[in-house]
Amino acid sequence: MDFLERSVVDYLGNNEMCLGVVVKGGTDRVQVRGATQQQDKVKVTNIVAEHGMVQGDDVLGKLAAVQSAIRDAMAEVDLELLWEDVLAHGCEPDLSALAAHYFGEATAVQTSALARQLIEDGTLFQRKQLQFTPRTPEEIEELKRLRAQRAERAAAKERTRQWLDSVLEHSGDAPAPVPEEQEGFLRLATDYLLCGFNSDAVNILSAAREKSNAREVALRLLRVTRRMPEGVDEFLLANGIHAGFSDAVLEHADSLSPYVGNSHREDLSALELFSIDDEETREIDDALSCSRDEAQNYLVGIHLADPACFVSKDDVLDAAAVERPLSLYLPTTTVMMFPERVGCDLASLVAGELRPALSFQVKFSPEGTLLDWRFIPSAVRVRHRLDYRRADELLAAAEGDSVAGALQALLFLAGKLRAEREAAGAVQLNGPELKIRVRDDVVTVTPEDFDSPSHQLVSEFMILANHLAAKYALRHDLPVIYRMQEQPASPVSSVKEYNPYLFEQQVKKMKRTRLTTYPQAHFGLGLDLYTQISSPLRRYADLVIQRQLSAHFLGKELPYTREELFGVLDNVERTASQNRSLEREANKYWLLEYLRREKLGAEVGATIVRVEGSLVLAELDGFAERGVVMTRNRMTPGEHVQLRIRDAIPKAGRLVLEPLAED
Repeated sequence: MDFLERSVVDYLGNNEMCLGVVVKGGTDRVQVRGATQQQDKVKVTNIVAEHGMVQGDDVLGKLAAVQSAIRDAMAEVDLELLWEDVLAHGCEPDLSALAAHYFGEATAVQTSALARQLIEDGTLFQRKQLQFTPRTPEEIEELKRLRAQRAERAAAKERTRQWLDSVLEHSGDAPAPVPEEQEGFLRLATDYLLCGFNSDAVNILSAAREKSNAREVALRLLRVTRRMPEGVDEFLLANGIHAGFSDAVLEHADSLSPYVGNSHREDLSALELFSIDDEETREIDDALSCSRDEAQNYLVGIHLADPACFVSKDDVLDAAAVERPLSLYLPTTTVMMFPERVGCDLASLVAGELRPALSFQVKFSPEGTLLDWRFIPSAVRVRHRLDYRRADELLAAAEGDSVAGALQALLFLAGKLRAEREAAGAVQLNGPELKIRVRDDVVTVTPEDFDSPSHQLVSEFMILANHLAAKYALRHDLPVIYRMQEQPASPVSSVKEYNPYLFEQQVKKMKRTRLTTYPQAHFGLGLDLYTQISSPLRRYADLVIQRQLSAHFLGKELPYTREELFGVLDNVERTASQNRSLEREANKYWLLEYLRREKLGAEVGATIVRVEGSLVLAELDGFAERGVVMTRNRMTPGEHVQLRIRDAIPKAGRLVLEPLAED
């Protein structure tokens, strides 16, 4: 049917009836302008009725008159009567047929009136475009029930929004009350913070405050209601780091059985293995062994945990690890990459337990020259669990047992390995690090001696393991991700005795370490090849590379192509970099809190590390923390001075220093 320009039509648009005037005709579609002057393109099949032509220029008057007539006709429509009649006697579902059935010879006004009533009600008849089919009584009751449920949910949401708004405005020492109805919402908010569990509560939290995100609002909610779970780290929650694991992940981890041995692994459990870690460490990634053969050659074992034995690509544990691809060691807590059942038990090289491993067996001459090596899947049992302090004691002992002898031999070999790397151009740039712990709101700060003999020993053999893994991959043409570092534009010197100013000058010259799918040299380590597999319980990237090597051992299809590897590790590296930044931020916060509590007004030694106009930065002796020096004195980079701690502001990440006395 053709509709002429200036004819008034009633049509279905956006699920409601609209009146308008045709401004451009057509066979399939017409262009219609309504009372608001908005124009719509309307399908001819969506036009319900035509209400004559507009005479003259009084378009609004004509539309108003038609609208009034339709409204009067709607008052005469009894939908329930129509529904009962059609249900009993039947009728074509077409709107024009229903109108004729109800009114007899239906006019355009009556057809429009019926259409509006049917669409507005939406209960007695089921609509499909302009076809209306009567519902059965049972269908109507179910529809009413569902609508009542939706209405109640909407009302409950509105009550939750109002309650949340009142909680966020709450002040005073007493906790904000929590009505029983809001307990469920509070649980969902807690689940979101602790485990990242998403629900409709997140939408309510997100919309509660224009300038605050959902996590910030949820934290405020738990603080004000005094429902913050005991022992949680608010810093983690605010940054979206979830220390806990989902029930599915925990259930899967609990269902795993301990390793009991298999034929494809070489049994090395008779070797005397020892692990060396921080005394608090529970994820034991590596262990060492050392003996002598008849020719007095050193036979060194570097044994790495093999969590791929328990964690398959794309299973629930793997997916959880991808989200937290780096174990975080924070002052207040540890966020592990795997649940304890896996990371601290089944896959960890726990002393006394048989464990799957990947082992390097390396032969050195009596003079410390590397003669030969091989890389194998193994089964190992650690006999001695050492911490760094105990290992240093054994290294210093004039006489000792077999473990002391093995440690001393390894230290000798580590010195040879480091000397070879330094001869190849390796640089040593290790700044001081602190162990910051917060327990029961008490902050302790102790220096970490990473230059101790035991630390150097472990570091050197982990570097060797990663180097040999890269050589193994290249030798067997296995796709892995190498870590490379280009040579800097200007010479870099090692800083073996830490000096903040000299250290910064050298670090500035170094180029960033990069991931590459092709073997390239690592300048800083003085090695022609390097990858990382030595910390598979703490770094997801190491686990990924281990999977490639393990698949090759077993003669299986490699789990990753070169392109997949790069995509996985590039994504993981970004997340890991963010997590390392959070780790640094948390350490800085609590170090400043320690200085605020314990050292305000104290005299400290410091080195001036930067002078830029009126900005003077100095690094505190023993704390490796930098602050702004408020002074009018002229100071020189590299100068060692005595300063006073004027202020420490943890939330702002700011340390303010001042001279003991201005000239």
